[in-house]
Amino acid sequence: MKNAPIVLIPIVLALASCLDSKQKKRDSSLDMDAFHTVTVKGNYSVDIPRFMTTTTGLNEEASLQYQSLLNEAYLLIIDEPKSGFKQVYEDLGQYDKNLSLLENYRQARLQILSRTTKVNSNTNPKPFKINNLNSIYQEVDATLRNVDNEISYFITFVEGNDHVYMIMAWTLNSKKQEHKKTFKTIAESFKLIH
Repeated sequence: MKNAPIVLIPIVLALASCLDSKQKKRDSSLDMDAFHTVTVKGNYSVDIPRFMTTTTGLNEEASLQYQSLLNEAYLLIIDEPKSGFKQVYEDLGQYDKNLSLLENYRQARLQILSRTTKVNSNTNPKPFKINNLNSIYQEVDATLRNVDNEISYFITFVEGNDHVYMIMAWTLNSKKQEHKKTFKTIAESFKLIH
């Protein structure tokens, strides 16, 4: 019985090490979920995960671009004046007057995406509200030319007072479930600045 404390020391140390390891894992996942608010041109704000950094190389039309090469997570927001969008598509004969402006915008943006990708599957568009703004959410799995892995896109279309917005986040299909909640949090944080 005198040796019992000596035998227990390695067990206690091993348990403490396991608990410390679990705490570190939990802390690192909290870091992944930590967000900061970014304001763009005084027009809108959105919460961005701290693991993503600003970039300029994703899309020249975008007013906001973030990425994490390490996590294979990418985000951009494109905004354009509603009147300009509607006028251009009416002039092209591609504006459907039986649909809402937001639905027209969704279809136009998905058509542009399909020019550079092969769409393999997509979810049905889901209308909802983000901070009282009409929005539509849709997921698209697609293959890019010269890229071996399938890409999963999480796209939210938002109708503001004067502009329409496309919030597009994407990752490798193999990381789809890992990033889905984060991408949803980003989109739902979108706010117009009045």
